[in-house]
Amino acid sequence: MTFAPKVSVVVPLKRLNDYVAECLSHLGAQTYRNFDVYVITDEAQSLDVGGLPVHFLSSGVVPPNIKRMQAARESDAQLIALIDDDAYPTPHWLEHAVAHFADPNVIAVGGPAVTPPHDGAGQQVSGAVYASRLVSASYVYRYLPRGLREVDDYPSCNLIVRREPFLEHVPQCLRYWPGEDTKLCLLLTKDEGKRIVYDPEVAVFHHRRHIFWGHFKQVWNYAVHRGFFAKRYPETSLRPAYFIPTAFLFGNVVLLPLLTIPAVRLPVLGAALFYGVLVVRSALGARRFHRANPALVAVGIYLTHVTYGLGFLLGLTRPELDH
Repeated sequence: MTFAPKVSVVVPLKRLNDYVAECLSHLGAQTYRNFDVYVITDEAQSLDVGGLPVHFLSSGVVPPNIKRMQAARESDAQLIALIDDDAYPTPHWLEHAVAHFADPNVIAVGGPAVTPPHDGAGQQVSGAVYASRLVSASYVYRYLPRGLREVDDYPSCNLIVRREPFLEHVPQCLRYWPGEDTKLCLLLTKDEGKRIVYDPEVAVFHHRRHIFWGHFKQVWNYAVHRGFFAKRYPETSLRPAYFIPTAFLFGNVVLLPLLTIPAVRLPVLGAALFYGVLVVRSALGARRFHRANPALVAVGIYLTHVTYGLGFLLGLTRPELDH
């Protein structure tokens, strides 16, 4: 008997836009056919989708995590595939993801969210910054296809989850957005004792925010939540890689005044030069994957370090996060 569970793809957004039309178009080209789609907006809206099985729902003005829960409750599928409205899947996305669920110990599957090749210049810079190892460290696989592996924390822009445990645990995660996916994955792996698989073939293309405002606003939100989670959920957030930008920020604050002291000026300049060489090398290397201006990528890497470092520090000091 062929293993072919039903999948419900959930796309939450405020209102219909060109990006979600693109997403639906690519869903229509999936090689795996046992699926339907839930598009959930603030107010009731719909569009012509041809023969694609799409349910249009409205939720009122609520965050995406609540929209996803509402859609999952309406669904009768075994699997819930989460994707952002500004992302679109590769043709074999569901086919490769579903295959992993033949193993009952697999509770979720994720894959890379790659910058689309037709994104604009500012978006390409943002994608190149995220794909830099100087920024994402060992988490580069979230932005570029890398080897098959097991993970314990994965973003909801490309995450396929078994429906029943999703509905069981997601109400505990609604306090946070962004960041609800971090808590959800923690519950799925620690409480359920199951596995989350990363497969490079389970890929989507994810449109980036523009450099500079949109990109840094997103980085700031990620950093504040991760800083807070480092103390609230240390199992997956109290990791050295997340503290490096804050250490870098402190290094800037401490080392720059030392330039006025002749005895330590050369070592400080040497450290700055070493960092600069790493940034330039990473920015030039980004041309392999993105049509990005290396100079803007270099500036973006530096400012991303500063932004994340400051946001993470703020998150560490917060007693609680606002909605």
